[in-house]
Amino acid sequence: MRIERFTKATAVATVLALAACGGGGNETASSGGGSSGGSSGVSGGGSALVDLGLSPQANADAGSSYTNAAPDIRISYYFLPHPPAGVGSLRDAVAYLDADGDGDTDVFMATGDYLLIGETGSFLTFNTGADIFAWQTATPQAFGGALPPAEHARKSITADFNSDGLADIFVFDHGFDAPPFPGAAPKLILQTAPGTFSWTRMPDVGFHHGGAAADIDHDGDIDIFVGGSDPFFYVNDGAAGFTKATNRFDGSMGKVFSAELIDVDQDGFVDLLLGAHERDGDRTAIYWGSSTGAYSVASRTLIPAAAPYGAVLDFDAEDLDGDGDRDLVLNRTRDGDDGPGLGFYMGRTVQVLLNSGNRQFSDVTATHVDKPTGEPGFGGTDWFPWLRVQDIDADGDLDLFPDNLASGTSAEATGLVYRNDGSGHFTLEWVDVGLR
Repeated sequence: MRIERFTKATAVATVLALAACGGGGNETASSGGGSSGGSSGVSGGGSALVDLGLSPQANADAGSSYTNAAPDIRISYYFLPHPPAGVGSLRDAVAYLDADGDGDTDVFMATGDYLLIGETGSFLTFNTGADIFAWQTATPQAFGGALPPAEHARKSITADFNSDGLADIFVFDHGFDAPPFPGAAPKLILQTAPGTFSWTRMPDVGFHHGGAAADIDHDGDIDIFVGGSDPFFYVNDGAAGFTKATNRFDGSMGKVFSAELIDVDQDGFVDLLLGAHERDGDRTAIYWGSSTGAYSVASRTLIPAAAPYGAVLDFDAEDLDGDGDRDLVLNRTRDGDDGPGLGFYMGRTVQVLLNSGNRQFSDVTATHVDKPTGEPGFGGTDWFPWLRVQDIDADGDLDLFPDNLASGTSAEATGLVYRNDGSGHFTLEWVDVGLR
């Protein structure tokens, strides 16, 4: 069904779904220790898992949100120019794209305010050259006069959803982060011409804490996985018309807090990486893509837990040790209260798993990832919203660094780099890496 854009006349009533923030089968386990917004028409899908009989793709990651999330810049969220009023304080849902057709990377942020009821505006800052960013007074007009709103946006992704060659945006918003967890609607933001956008609310309200996008059915367009308490896919018709499908994932995971779609084993089928709050009993895992076009508990690899850092915030899958296969990096924080200064979503740790082949991974965090002396992780410090994987020192291997800290304007993240020695061993250093 084609999306009807973008006026109040197309509104679709939705029912607020309660959600909480917060195995079986033939599986394997890895070793280790605004006013311009309308509502989108989306048709429903069945529940029995499909079998599409797909053939492998030469580049299954082409056009995916994971591929598009690798920026060529490094910024500090809190040093970006902000519009004068009307946007929230949260800065986690950042997206990188060419938003005006000039060939450089601009920055979009969906915002919100923690434990405040109501929506705030998102904002877009344009790269004016040499990675210098500016808020432009014409920006609201770029969105039809009103900035796309969010209540508590957790993640923004970019992909070309309507196949017109321009980068679009999708915002995952989980809404008010306390009981009764009423949820929020995701936002689809289409770039209709360079520098011009229109946006719509999707009809499915829920605690949408994360998601990802890729071509899961090999039909040449980009589909969307929506995480949360009742995860599902939006299957694309190629023109940003989405069908809600519950027959592509078997629902074996209770709550999805983070997700990526990446061809980890490079077999031509994109895989679904799902992050849990592990103290709740859910397991972080890779659900392997196949010719069926569906993801099942019958074909998954469990990721080793990393207590007390049981909340998985982010995944990366890149060749860290130079052997040609994709290794894993998980960005974690606490998923429970461990005492004063060690509470829920406090502290951080980086988990590294090297690919052993045959969909198996070895958790080498204890021996390969440097940590501050005397700390098993980063104690009561802020968590990283996202990690980036780049060759930041131009020595031919991939290093790790945070996109930004979760809060504050401290320079703590300015020079924090996990420097790779080429074999997947990471030394924590504080260096000048040209933060903007």
